[in-house]
Amino acid sequence: MYGSRDKKLTYLGILAQSNDTAALELLALGKSNVQIATSPNFKDWTLLNHTQDPLPQLGDWVRPGLTVNLNPKANVWAPAVIKRPSDNKFVLYYSAASADSPENAPRTSHCIGAAVSDTSSPAGPYLPLNDTIACPIDEGGAIDPSPFIDTDGSFYVTYKVDGNNIGHGGECGNMVKPLVPTPIKLQKMMADGVTPDGSDITILDRTEDDGPLVEAPVIVRSSEGIYFLFFSSGCTRNPSYDVKYAFANDVRGPYQRAKKPLLRTGDFNLTAPGSVGVMDLEDGTFGMVFHARVQASYGKVRAMYTSAIRFNGTEVLLVKKI
Repeated sequence: MYGSRDKKLTYLGILAQSNDTAALELLALGKSNVQIATSPNFKDWTLLNHTQDPLPQLGDWVRPGLTVNLNPKANVWAPAVIKRPSDNKFVLYYSAASADSPENAPRTSHCIGAAVSDTSSPAGPYLPLNDTIACPIDEGGAIDPSPFIDTDGSFYVTYKVDGNNIGHGGECGNMVKPLVPTPIKLQKMMADGVTPDGSDITILDRTEDDGPLVEAPVIVRSSEGIYFLFFSSGCTRNPSYDVKYAFANDVRGPYQRAKKPLLRTGDFNLTAPGSVGVMDLEDGTFGMVFHARVQASYGKVRAMYTSAIRFNGTEVLLVKKI
């Protein structure tokens, strides 16, 4: 999610915001790499046509045959946008099927890349870079990139190593022993936001209570200087999927987990809520978007929901906005 406090919001996919519009980048059922929804108030949303793809072309590292704007797509997942302070250009991060994934592998591994826009809108279009930011194929790949800029200007990208992609079976591929780690990584970046600065570090990994995985990391700093790491655990295809968070006094950790999930199946009649995006609404609250399972005419899908949260010390509270 990206945001600025002009008159129009544009929330992109994890969200982004600019001028007077909010735009959310979404998966597009194979019709485009990334799709956008816009909102003037974080409540009323308009889904743009799939032809308005902000990322029509992908980096050269993406699996051959999947970079043209035709089906099948490259399985582009979890786009996220930020405006980099060095030149005020928008950077879009995404994960896609890697050309380096072994041809005989049961599942294609994803890697994380970036694209940069020369426009003044988070809606792009974006020009892809041809080098990856993270591509640990031997560990299952990397997905769910999320950028964060700290108060001192330090630039980070957090992401998940997709270990369950090479798991031994069961729920989300990783409930048959030996279970494979699915660590959440923090990568410091150069000022351009696309060049890694040093080695990544692990800031969280799955535990037995998490089931097959942890994923979808998002870092937010509260006004009190507490760093909150939002993430999901369980399996996105099952009711076990949820939204959790941990907190720390330093962006690099160590992170202490909250005692209970922020959202789980049954809360507000939701099924399998997860994968949040968070942005400061500058009124003492933060806007939050997430998805949950619903039954559509063509099968079970993940619908988008919004909420608001506020921070109270090391606690995250859901709040109702009028």
